[in-house]
Amino acid sequence: MNNMKPLLECGRKIITLDDLKSLLRISGADISELYESITSLVNNGLLEPVKNSGLNGNKKYPLYKKYRIKAEEEISTDIVDKIGRLHPSLLKSGYLSAHPKEYENNCVLIEKLSRYLFKRTTNVPVSRKERSFEIFGREKILDDNTFKTLLHNMEISKENLCFYDTPEYCFHDYIPARKERMVLLICENKDIWFNIRRCMFEDGFKSLFGVSIDGVVYGNGNKVSQKQGALIEYIRFMGEPDVKFLYWGDIDREGFDIFRRTREVNASLDMELFIPGYRKMLEKARDIELEPSPSSKKDGMSFDDLIMDFSPAEKEFLNFVFTENKLIPQEIIPYTLLSER
Repeated sequence: MNNMKPLLECGRKIITLDDLKSLLRISGADISELYESITSLVNNGLLEPVKNSGLNGNKKYPLYKKYRIKAEEEISTDIVDKIGRLHPSLLKSGYLSAHPKEYENNCVLIEKLSRYLFKRTTNVPVSRKERSFEIFGREKILDDNTFKTLLHNMEISKENLCFYDTPEYCFHDYIPARKERMVLLICENKDIWFNIRRCMFEDGFKSLFGVSIDGVVYGNGNKVSQKQGALIEYIRFMGEPDVKFLYWGDIDREGFDIFRRTREVNASLDMELFIPGYRKMLEKARDIELEPSPSSKKDGMSFDDLIMDFSPAEKEFLNFVFTENKLIPQEIIPYTLLSER
């Protein structure tokens, strides 16, 4: 709100109606504009009427003769300037202007959100976690209840940020046509499983990053590795077709260990890492600060046997991720990148 800075800089706690006219640069004759401006400042918590000062006598535009400035004194004009430079969508509610301390406490996330809104060029919807990673470099920021409250107060909805909550799946797989021989892609995480399913269902995809696939299976994190022979039973249920499995999950110790354990409990199956998917993740992660992995129980575990098909540079990056216990989540690959093929 542009009126906040002059209020902060005037150096008073109580201000008269006449002084407000001057401060807001509103002509004394334009009572409707003055009424609208002061009402907005009151509604947004920047002004509070001093009721015992009495009214101005105008029945159509009743205003008090004095107002108390409620903007927090400890907030500097530098903070006010920074708020004023945010994307207009973040200022429309007036919440940050009325509560500059909220900006000060959340400035890193708010600035990232503002930069995203300024540079956004498309309104293609993606999942909540994908949008979160795109904006903040972390896939769970938009799940945080405190931050969701802040967005609500700023009147920023998921429609404004163009994301959706991935629905709970009805089936663990999506296979458009059952065949005697199939290549099925197992996804560790629900969001990317849903998006690949969406690509195949809505856009008719039969390949992904140059690799032909016949269907996609939701691995559901560790669940795909916890039961002995679970995928063998799954193939038997389908009538025992000849299936090659490609596995795609997070790049961290946990994600690669899930693949290893899944392969171990289904030793008779043809299963390998979906290398092109991991390569896309590595490309996207080159220039960002990686977040710590939530899994710290596998320190010292080697994955050299799983990364032999990667290039020397890719191996070096992967070993850095494993050694430093970092995480590159699958959500780094949003629907928009999948749809580019």
